Amino acid sequence: MDDGFEAIAKIPYFSTGPKYYATASEAATLTYLHSKGIPVPRVYGYSSTENNPVGVEYILMENAKGIPLDTVWFTMSKRDRHTLASSFVDIEKRLFEIPFGSIGSIYFKGDVPSHLQAALYRPNTDHDTASETFWKTPTEYLQSIAGKEIEWTQLFGKPLELDFPHITVFPGEKLPDDYLALLRKYFTLVPYLLPKDGGSHLNSPTLRHPDLNPYNIFVSPETGAISCIIDWQHTIIEPRLLAAGYPRAFESPDPEPPLKLEQPSLPSDIETLYDEAKLEAETPTTDASSSITTHLVDRAGRQWTGNFLTLKGALIRMAEYWPHLPNTADVSCPVQFSEAELAEIYEQEENLFTVNTVVNYWHERVGGLTEEGWISNEGYDAAVRKIAELNEELIATADGDEEDLRLMENRGCSEIVRRVIDAVCCGIGLPVLLRGLPNKKQHGLLVAGGLIAITDPTSGTTNMCDPLRLF
Repeated sequence: MDDGFEAIAKIPYFSTGPKYYATASEAATLTYLHSKGIPVPRVYGYSSTENNPVGVEYILMENAKGIPLDTVWFTMSKRDRHTLASSFVDIEKRLFEIPFGSIGSIYFKGDVPSHLQAALYRPNTDHDTASETFWKTPTEYLQSIAGKEIEWTQLFGKPLELDFPHITVFPGEKLPDDYLALLRKYFTLVPYLLPKDGGSHLNSPTLRHPDLNPYNIFVSPETGAISCIIDWQHTIIEPRLLAAGYPRAFESPDPEPPLKLEQPSLPSDIETLYDEAKLEAETPTTDASSSITTHLVDRAGRQWTGNFLTLKGALIRMAEYWPHLPNTADVSCPVQFSEAELAEIYEQEENLFTVNTVVNYWHERVGGLTEEGWISNEGYDAAVRKIAELNEELIATADGDEEDLRLMENRGCSEIVRRVIDAVCCGIGLPVLLRGLPNKKQHGLLVAGGLIAITDPTSGTTNMCDPLRLF
């Protein structure tokens, strides 16, 4: 505007759902957090329905103060990063001190029916009760996560083949009944996933940002402290054990988690260490049950898409960790898998990790992209040039022959991607991996922006896939 005032209008992405609740909850959450002094944009107005002059759900909010963290992270000094981390800890401390009394999402009372409302705060606390949430107990919450997926799958689930390129690793039709069986296994574990003591601090309803990556954090250019945190859509108040974990902005960059759970061992020379060093070695750095439980709960809440590998893998991890859970003494794990099933899923997971390694290589070559494939307006032209360069490299590297062309014409893109996967799984490496690609310019495998694009010169169509989102 002429006076320098700036505002942001946020509308839900076309795949966001349900749009009404996503918009209403984010508006209420931002308003609530702003009232508590948390650095979030001020909400000027919102509409959770499309019945308005704009014709779409929207939130009109203050423009974020500061500069995006992702633009300065790699140039920050150690002192700057310490200031950033300290300001983040202060924000989290204030969030953790709020005595929430229920589990769910924050809304204005007028946006949800009364039968879905519950007390926002614990009894006998000195707080207002302007907003409301959903579930009253941790167990209800854990059950509802899989319950909604069971109901949806029973009503709408159909046999599915996985989308390209997933089908190249896991061919054949997948049945929703197999997914339902896994969800029911999850239900048998629910009573043991959280402490039975309702007063345990691990059950305390806790609010944290749902996706705290560098793109959602703004910092002050003067102080380096956090000046604004954006994108609070789908924020949930949930048991603290499930909310625990490293924010993505600060997590380890290691791309591949271990496939098996192994008990950490103490140093062989622990008895010779000084008392302080010995204490540090003997003190656990984290409770593994937090990440394992969170992983399982997340996978149990995913819609049927033909994929049951990730849920099955999460159940296996929990079964392996069963003896270390706090409520399982003298209780046999109700979920069991055969040795053959375990060997099969470990092999499948290794294949998926390998595919991600290949895609990440090209993803880094393009540069400036988020994991979802987004890029800033300023970096768009450079990314387009790099994609074109990568395409030329692929064509130049591929010493194609008639057999390659026949595979492309008769067996399509899936065969080429299978070659990519097989090559890497065998440890051949990227140069050899590309050798089987056709040498005609109108054929090609282009990996960029988190997507693989393969163009068919006969039909002119292009198949797109996103291996970064493999399960």
